[in-house]
Amino acid sequence: MIIVQLLEITQKRGLFILNRLYLITKTFGHCICLLLLIYGLFLLTDQILGILLGVILIVSSIKFYLAKRFIKSKAERIRLICIVITVILSSALFSSFNFFLHHTLTPDLPARAKNQFYTKSLFFDNQFLFKRIDFLQTLNVKSSKEAVVFFRPGDEHFANLAIKHIRKVITMNEKLIDVHQPVPVTVILYRNPENFQKQLPIHSYENLHGMYVPTEETIHLLLTDQMEENDEPFLELTAHEYTHHWIVSYLGQRGLVNGHLPRWFEEGIAEYVGWASIEKIPSFIPLHFIPFKRIQSVSEWANENRRNSPHLPYRQSYYAIDQLVRDGNQSKIKNLLLESNQNFYRTFQNELGESMVEFEVRFLRDEMRIYRENND
Repeated sequence: MIIVQLLEITQKRGLFILNRLYLITKTFGHCICLLLLIYGLFLLTDQILGILLGVILIVSSIKFYLAKRFIKSKAERIRLICIVITVILSSALFSSFNFFLHHTLTPDLPARAKNQFYTKSLFFDNQFLFKRIDFLQTLNVKSSKEAVVFFRPGDEHFANLAIKHIRKVITMNEKLIDVHQPVPVTVILYRNPENFQKQLPIHSYENLHGMYVPTEETIHLLLTDQMEENDEPFLELTAHEYTHHWIVSYLGQRGLVNGHLPRWFEEGIAEYVGWASIEKIPSFIPLHFIPFKRIQSVSEWANENRRNSPHLPYRQSYYAIDQLVRDGNQSKIKNLLLESNQNFYRTFQNELGESMVEFEVRFLRDEMRIYRENND
């Protein structure tokens, strides 16, 4: 009899604990879902609409709480309070940030740009939002569905060029690789090299005039005196950096990242598109060739781009992509981009029917032959 009673007590206590765990899990799940839903709503609103939405959500949640406050179960009352507090605090927080972003930057700030500000601040640098905003609010803004461009007063010419050229690059990349509508990108134009370096992540590149930062979906471009005299260097640099964004967006929408790609391959595509976008073909020059397998990581690439390096990795990577196109293997570029299940160089050999070493020897031999013919 005593054993039966103990079993009944144990069973009741177990059920009680399970019910509480279920209620806690349910409450936590509802709070997270509401938080994400409210976050998504505020990404799509501007400064005034965001404040209005915040007021409506707060008032609605208070009214809901007052209507349900006579719930008898203490656990259910606690659950209700947790949900109401989540709605009130998240609405107040997001409406404040929403107003701040649109008030200090531009009413046309797209949802993805706002999301990048929030996520960068939350996951990478909690001072990022305010440091970046302090800098950006000194700039003018021009927006399109392809890009949001921040620029100094007087540089509107370059902002217009950037947006127009990005549209051209999208068309070119669709012809070279595949039809794809990339997510909007943020472009920041600088005049001061010091400001330019301050806004970039820590890096080891020298003589840098442009950088695409995937975690921010942002292109940073430094304007130079040479660009004032001739637009082509600016357009080539814009096309190069935007192609990085296009590739990351293209892979991202297919559940991939660019980590499986050797650096020379992605940089070669960007360099090829950059030159093609200004309708120029750089003449082949004899170079200190470095095997591509030795410039496939970010650190290896940066090391071979230092000032005193005898190698020209950007130029030789351009020649490699140019050779693929001239060989009629343009469609293989897409396959190489998307194949992430096996070694890149094995995929390269399967697609082209020759090893990386054989390809290197062949394209250098062909380029040198043409070079000699043109210089005899």
